[in-house]
Amino acid sequence: MNSKRVAVIAGVGETLGLALCQKFLSEGFLVAGLSRSAKGLPELGDNYLPVSCDITDVNSVNEAITKIETTLGSVSTYIHNAAYLLNRDFLETKETDFSEIWKVCCLGAFNGTQRVLPSMLERKEGTILVSGATASIKAGAKFSAFASAKFALRGLTQSLAREYSPAGIHIAHIVLDGAIWGKQAELQFAKKESECLSPLAIAETYYYLDQQQCSGWTHEVDLRTNNEIF
Repeated sequence: MNSKRVAVIAGVGETLGLALCQKFLSEGFLVAGLSRSAKGLPELGDNYLPVSCDITDVNSVNEAITKIETTLGSVSTYIHNAAYLLNRDFLETKETDFSEIWKVCCLGAFNGTQRVLPSMLERKEGTILVSGATASIKAGAKFSAFASAKFALRGLTQSLAREYSPAGIHIAHIVLDGAIWGKQAELQFAKKESECLSPLAIAETYYYLDQQQCSGWTHEVDLRTNNEIF
């Protein structure tokens, strides 16, 4: 079995997920990227394993992590970056939308964390990082479904941090306060790059959190551009 540390990024797309994979690969990790469709995942070299996984399906998650453990080794860092953004009037929000957003954001984190945590506890070390949003702490109009899920995700992360920190597991929630630069920010929200969070800058913070010593752990951090109102 390879002795390198293994990082799993759940929710790999063209922006932050890709940047996280690139950052941890550059630091010598073996990296597995989870996405609903492996076809949409980038090719990042021999130390990268793309895995098709429905994070809302516990059986799919179990199969994916088992494949990663068999191929790369035990997971040392798990990042829940899966999200489903919806900007819609409350009265036009369907029950299926509300449920699916909660499943991706919150149930997905539950499924992934519950699968990787036992081996981390056995080794008495590990890192679990969770991507939050502005909506994690401030619910805006027309974001009822998204904010509900992100509030719940923050609560889940806080509870896990308090329960498992004494066992040597570093668990942190990252509030990403603002749009992340990429095609969605540019086309859907008409943002300029200077107005957006840099995926590479965010990835640097995730790696920094992963490397913290237990005598000085951060359990929540918020990131935003210098021109973001807060």
